[in-house]
Amino acid sequence: MAVTLGYAEPVDDEFGSEAFPSKIGGRPRWLDPTRPLAAERVLCGGCSKPMGLLMQLYAPEDAPEDAFHRMLYVFICRNGACHAGPARDCMRVVRAQLPEANAVYRAEPGAGGDDDDDDDDDNIKWVPAQGVKAAPTCVVCGLLGNKRCSGCRGRAYCSRGHQVADWDAGHRAQCSGGAATADHARRLLAAVYPERVIASEEEDDDDDDDDSEGEDTECVQAADMALVPATGERAEDSEVEVDPAFLAFQRRIRKNPDQVIRYGRSGAADGEALFVSAGGQPTGSGDIPDCGQCGAGRQFEFQIMPQMLNHLGLDAGSAIDWGTLLVYSCPRSCSGGPGGYADEVVWRQGFSAHGIGEKYLRAFHGGDSGALTRQFETLDV
Repeated sequence: MAVTLGYAEPVDDEFGSEAFPSKIGGRPRWLDPTRPLAAERVLCGGCSKPMGLLMQLYAPEDAPEDAFHRMLYVFICRNGACHAGPARDCMRVVRAQLPEANAVYRAEPGAGGDDDDDDDDDNIKWVPAQGVKAAPTCVVCGLLGNKRCSGCRGRAYCSRGHQVADWDAGHRAQCSGGAATADHARRLLAAVYPERVIASEEEDDDDDDDDSEGEDTECVQAADMALVPATGERAEDSEVEVDPAFLAFQRRIRKNPDQVIRYGRSGAADGEALFVSAGGQPTGSGDIPDCGQCGAGRQFEFQIMPQMLNHLGLDAGSAIDWGTLLVYSCPRSCSGGPGGYADEVVWRQGFSAHGIGEKYLRAFHGGDSGALTRQFETLDV
């Protein structure tokens, strides 16, 4: 099965009218706008605050019928300190889906027209069905807004904390009759990650396998050179620990270094997952639980690459970091779940602990393991 790569691109004029966008950051665009996700589903296990949208991915399925439209949402805590704990506490994945015939969308002829020779699906544009009324969403994060400003009743919130955040950002003046300001809007935008469109293309399967052994040898030799013992240092203390899986990871993405997503659902447990290390991989149902609804063993669907960190506007010292985030989902795309959202699983694998040796990290970045991830495009071993 070919792997589909995703790249981050600026938001364009047509983005706002797209029914099923794949994107990074911003506020969620709900597959079913009448049923936004409740904040209680994505509360951080560390700080108990609602997590923010990292990305959403439109991934429709041919079967079952009610997965004709299918969206996966990945949330992470914006508090870097919480990422020192387990990924299950600070990261969450939920799945939403709709059948082709539904009360939310209707199909219209697309720009291709009836005479277009392409697939019929390419000639369909999905638009909101007449009379559909979206549920209120939080003005700060976009989750279900089941709370209201007690003053003007015109602002919806998911939590008391986000009501206070909006008040401090500028609603204090607006609530008492003042006009909305650009500064208020700017402060609210700072509460979510910068929004980017995810554009996709298939990965070129010509990965120069014949040269792989030589490339790996060159990588290890380069790493050895980076750790030449200083005067008085024992040679055995400067041995390089280079993980072959990391080298394979680097070689695989070398042709497309800007990729932020790899989609590789194949029907196998780990599918087309590209691990950053031989260590720190999930080992079974203890790490990747079976689907809580139908009991099927979850399978790899897609992964988030370290390059996505470069698009999040993180501070240089942010503790939010990963080598890769691997999303495992129900192979049956079973329907249901509280509020129409099924929980799936995200597995975090890091560079610093398992990707390449700690001595190699120190030689390259002076001990800052996070810098390896944030500057991965410049890594040249």
